[in-house]
Amino acid sequence: MLHNPAWQAADALTRAQLALLSGLGREIGLTPDDRRRALDLDDRTWAEWMAFLDHGPLPARPALPDMLRRVGQAAFHIDVVASLRG
Repeated sequence: MLHNPAWQAADALTRAQLALLSGLGREIGLTPDDRRRALDLDDRTWAEWMAFLDHGPLPARPALPDMLRRVGQAAFHIDVVASLRG
């Protein structure tokens, strides 16, 4: 499936968004557990997504559109907090 350029682009975009969220979280001192809770993920699902970030397979849950929505929402909230602190 990843031989399809559209899937490769979706994977790259998703990894970039997760990396952005991780970077924003680190900037304001969020622990990995804080970031997991911001995405409303259990420990196992968080581990699967972190493995994906490190070039692992795409997790089945939550579905990619839902995960991207969660990442966008969490990144927005983290950015607002960072702005208020700055």
